[in-house]
Amino acid sequence: MILWQTTYQSTISAVQSVRPSLRIHVVGIAILLCMTLAFVALTSKDATPRILFVLFCLVFTGTLIAEYHKESVLAEDHLLASSTVTELKRGRRGRRSIRYQFVAFDGKQYRGESDWGAQKVQVGSEVLVLYKPLDPAVNLPLPRFLFYSFRTT
Repeated sequence: MILWQTTYQSTISAVQSVRPSLRIHVVGIAILLCMTLAFVALTSKDATPRILFVLFCLVFTGTLIAEYHKESVLAEDHLLASSTVTELKRGRRGRRSIRYQFVAFDGKQYRGESDWGAQKVQVGSEVLVLYKPLDPAVNLPLPRFLFYSFRTT
C-alpha cells in the first residue's frame, strides 16, 4: 500500500510539471493574416469588398485575441489532470469534438468539451487537461492549444 501511494504521488508531481512555451511562429502567422486582411480592406476600391474584408478582419482578429487570452490564462496559472473521453461527436462538415471528464484538485468531477481535429481518439481514452485551480470549469485539453506548446520539466 505504501508503494502504491509513493508511485501515485510521484506520477502526480511528474504530470503537473509542464511549462508553457509560446509558439512564436503561430503568433507571427496570425499577425500576418490580420495585416493582410486589413491591407486588402484598405486598398480595395469598391465599397462592398472593402466592407466585407473589414468585417472579416475584425471577426478574425477578435477570435484570435479571445483564443490567445483564454490560452494565456490557462498557461500562466494551471493545474494538470488526466481526463477520460466520454463522448465523440461529429458536427457539420465532419468536424469532430469530444466530451471529457476529470477529477480536479478539490476532489470534484468536472466535464469539458473541445473540438478535436484529426487526432485519433476514442471513448475511454485518456487526455491531459489544463484547468484553472480556482475555477476548474475553465479547462482545455493539452493538444488543443493553438498558441502554446508544453514541455515536461
